Amino acid sequence: MDVSDAAILKIYKKNKHQGLELLYDRYKKYVYTIAYNYTHNKEDALDLTQEVFISILKSMDNFKEEFSILPWVKRITVNKCLNFARDKKEAVSLNQTVAAGSEIQDLIGAPNNTESTTLYQDTRQSLAKAIKELPPQERMALLLRHMKGMKYEEIARIMNVPLGTVKTLLHRARKTVKVSMVKDGIWEG
Repeated sequence: MDVSDAAILKIYKKNKHQGLELLYDRYKKYVYTIAYNYTHNKEDALDLTQEVFISILKSMDNFKEEFSILPWVKRITVNKCLNFARDKKEAVSLNQTVAAGSEIQDLIGAPNNTESTTLYQDTRQSLAKAIKELPPQERMALLLRHMKGMKYEEIARIMNVPLGTVKTLLHRARKTVKVSMVKDGIWEG
């Protein structure tokens, strides 16, 4: 059952538990996707998703009905991701799962990988590494634009920065990613 934001707010006013459950059902995948694309780690993405919904729970009573819920959820998610980047120390574990579902340790010297599979995984890993190494705001702008397909104006509003800043962040991020991939031998400069 797909319920509108306005209906969720009305249900929340009558029954907070049911309203929060509907809100969670509606936006959990959206929040998790942004968090996962930002962290590239399932556990961190789940933690961030939980933190986002805890923040929503704490401030839901103050939400004004005349506004749409989605921009509010996006802003909370972006802020939690940026705070995560600031607070978390970078560490790579050989048990970390990569996008293909394998652990890094399983990919090292795996005899059954074909050349094309290895090249594909190398490209994905190089791209993920390049994105992960971006400064937090550049990374967030790049993910919102290319993973979520958002327009520049929407990114500016969500990140609470001027439109020109979004363009600059995206330009720098793309340039840095390209340089990193050229350095890794994935992209020809």
